[in-house]
Amino acid sequence: MPRAPPKRACGCTRMPLYPLFLPHTMGQYFKAVNLDKKEYICPWCLGGGAKLWEWAANSQGSIFTLLLRKSDEGGGGDFYGYHKGCDEGGPIRCPLSPVAGRWAGDRIALVGDYDSSRLYDVADSFRNISKEVAEEWNAFIELPERKIHHRPDCSCNESRVAA
Repeated sequence: MPRAPPKRACGCTRMPLYPLFLPHTMGQYFKAVNLDKKEYICPWCLGGGAKLWEWAANSQGSIFTLLLRKSDEGGGGDFYGYHKGCDEGGPIRCPLSPVAGRWAGDRIALVGDYDSSRLYDVADSFRNISKEVAEEWNAFIELPERKIHHRPDCSCNESRVAA
C-alpha cells in the first residue's frame, strides 16, 4: 500500500517536487536576446536546456559573465589576464575579443516563449551568436567540466540554412 505524503504542521500535505519535471510537462522555454544588436543565443545550440531553471543550473548560464564584462583594463582571473599578457590593473594590450563585453550596456533579456511581447519568435530573425560565444567561452574557462558544447546540428541552424 503506498504511503500518504507527510502532513505539515499547518495541516497541508507536502507533495514531492519531482512531478513538476515529468517528461510530459512542457514548460516555458527561454532564449537570450540582445535588442540593440539584434542578436540571440540559442540554449540548444549550446548543448543545454531552455527552461529558466536549466539556464541557471548549467554552464550555459555562465556565458553572461563573459558577454557582460565591462572594463578597459585586465588582470588575474580576468578574460584579459596574465595568460594574454595583461598586467594586474593594466591596460589591455592584446587583441580585443569579439565576445568579451559584447553585450555590456545593451538592452538584453532572457525572454520566454509564453511572453506576450512575442520577442521569443521575433528573435529568430536576429543573428544567432551561439557558436562564437561557445568558442570564446571554452578558450576562456579552460575547465573541461565547464565547457559548452556547440551543436551545429541544432534545429535553429537548420531553419537558417533552409531560409
